[in-house]
Amino acid sequence: MLHAVYIIEGETGLSIIEYREYPQSKEFNDFFLVINDIMDDIRSNIQENRTLSNFSRILMIGKFSIIIHYYHPAKILLCSLSDVDDSKEKMLSVLETLGRRFWQKHSMDIDKFLQTNKKDIFNSFIIEIEMLTRNGKIAENLPKLIVSDSTLSRLCKMELISEEELSIAKICRGILSPLQISEKTNIQHEKVADILNKLKKIDIIKSSLVEIAN
Repeated sequence: MLHAVYIIEGETGLSIIEYREYPQSKEFNDFFLVINDIMDDIRSNIQENRTLSNFSRILMIGKFSIIIHYYHPAKILLCSLSDVDDSKEKMLSVLETLGRRFWQKHSMDIDKFLQTNKKDIFNSFIIEIEMLTRNGKIAENLPKLIVSDSTLSRLCKMELISEEELSIAKICRGILSPLQISEKTNIQHEKVADILNKLKKIDIIKSSLVEIAN
C-alpha cells in the first residue's frame, strides 16, 4: 500500500504537493531525513555548477520502502513511502510518469509558486496522483494461488511443499500482501517472503499487480 507521495521543488526544498495517508511511525520520520539528505546533495551540486540529470534512489527502512525520483526538466523531487512488499519497479515507474505529467501540465506554474508560495494552482494534480496510483494500490504485491486446493494437498503428501508452506499457499487469494500474511500467521516476514518465492518458482502462486496507464 502506498502511504505518501510528495512533490518537492528541488532547489528550494519547498513542498509543492502532499498526497498522504501515512502511518504514525519512526519510519515516516526517517522518510523526511532521507529527503533532506538528498536535498542537500542537490543544493551542493547546484552551488558547484554541476549538471544534474534524472536520478532515482530506493531505500528500505523497517516495513517501508522509500523511493525518490529527481525529474530534472522540472527540477522536482517525487518521493513515495510504501509498504516494503510493494513493487519498487512499479512505484518508480509511477513516479517517473508523474514527473512527466507534472511538467506537461504545470511547467508554467512553478515560477508563480516560487514567487507566491501558493499551492492552489497544483490542487488538480492530486486527482492525477490518485488515479495513477489507483488510490495507493498500484504497486501492491498480492500473491494469488493458481492451483487447486486438492493439488496443494497432493504436493504436500509428496513432500514437495511442507505443511507450513501449504498453510501459506492456502492464504494466497490475491487479497493479502506478504506483510499482511505475516501478520495473519504470526510467521516472521522474511520467512514468509522466502516461502512465497519458493511457491512462485514452482508455479503454485503468482503476483498480482495493477497495470499503469502512461
